[in-house]
Amino acid sequence: MRGLLLSLALGGATTIAHAADPAALDCLGPVRHESPAPGSAEWAQRDADNMACARQRIDDFAQQPAALFTPGKTPALDAYRNPASHAGKRFRYTEASTPSASGKPIAVEIYRPCAAGSCTGLPAGLKTFEPPYPAVVIVHGGYSSKRLHRSAAQVLAEAGYMTIALETTAPMGTHGPDAQSVVDWLFATPKAPLAGDAARFFPHWDQLDARMVGIAGHSQGGSTASLIGQTDKRIGAIVAWDNLTALKTGWVDKIGMDPAADLAIRTPALGIGADYYFKVVPTTEPPEPAKTNTQGGRGRGTEAHPKDPGYQELKAAGVDTMLVMLRAGTHLDFSLFGGPASRYGEGVINYYTLAWFDRYLKGAHDPALATDAFKRLTAQSFDDSADRHNISQGLYDSKAVAAGDAITQGNRPYRIAGTPVRDRLSFYFRSRCAITQPGSTLRVGSEDMRAAGCR
Repeated sequence: MRGLLLSLALGGATTIAHAADPAALDCLGPVRHESPAPGSAEWAQRDADNMACARQRIDDFAQQPAALFTPGKTPALDAYRNPASHAGKRFRYTEASTPSASGKPIAVEIYRPCAAGSCTGLPAGLKTFEPPYPAVVIVHGGYSSKRLHRSAAQVLAEAGYMTIALETTAPMGTHGPDAQSVVDWLFATPKAPLAGDAARFFPHWDQLDARMVGIAGHSQGGSTASLIGQTDKRIGAIVAWDNLTALKTGWVDKIGMDPAADLAIRTPALGIGADYYFKVVPTTEPPEPAKTNTQGGRGRGTEAHPKDPGYQELKAAGVDTMLVMLRAGTHLDFSLFGGPASRYGEGVINYYTLAWFDRYLKGAHDPALATDAFKRLTAQSFDDSADRHNISQGLYDSKAVAAGDAITQGNRPYRIAGTPVRDRLSFYFRSRCAITQPGSTLRVGSEDMRAAGCR
């Protein structure tokens, strides 16, 4: 019954044209048909498999405990990532607000790493970090919420970053000014508060390493991160989740600010995209090269169009950049809203997000970490750098529950460690890279990472 309610709540978005054989379906390993001809039975089977893989996470919801659901509705939040369940154990957590440029309060969630003696029962695999901390500002998408990115915010905090996730003051149209207001607030101190109010400064200003600040965002927030990350010189790295947006060609996003005509592209930026938007629909012919571009500089949308305009803009400017396209991923792999999403997308998203900030934020002042992060970005197989933080995406196993919090103990997260990178990359859209080796001017790159890796 719950599975039916989920399907109805999504308006049939997960209906597929060809039902994949569950016994033969392998969403973690290699695809069943590597290079089928368009229109062939093999093409149709591979496409059906991909669509089925893109809905596995919502299928998993049907097996979750009823406590995770509001009756008759899909789960709007990730119950496993409730901050109250892990504050003081995996990270430190506070809430705050700061006025926006319009004067309205911007609510934020602040996640700080555990320092020595500040957390109890730190899980195995995690470690403490001493301040000052690098920081990442996280911007949600249009008609969305900061709460939908708790996984990324908490993963970054567990890896040593102070993360600030903001709630925009309006569903659309204020993402740019609101995010800029939060960035300005982040840098404000008692000696240099925001103008007009001596009390307007970041509450953890004394724990911030102002040399290392990045910005990440999803959808409309991804365009916001793409822009503010280039215009604000205090920001050292960008991660755009579906997707990195071109600023000089075809800007279409309405975020409350626009790129200047003379904007200089200077900040390293990672884009992570997906096979599908909100709906999982058949792909009957190769979508690349795209016949049209209805989304301007954006790399997302409902039609087949270029996914890489932001990547190509940075590459042309000689700035390090990368585009990772998720196999069977959807627009909701990044926000855990309860709609169609793949089982392994979250792990890949967190893997590359961590590696990118380690390379271009922490790594800017830690050569050893920069080298390690570069290896992760160019690796042929995943390590456990993301898996060690994964407590949510998984399949509920009621038989494994012995005592305590059944919702937490019964979840068995999916892992990507040891699996080939190419098996997690889209076979419809190319993943690309153009990045510089630490301590060198040597640039490695690939316009098809699935075929050739990043080297």
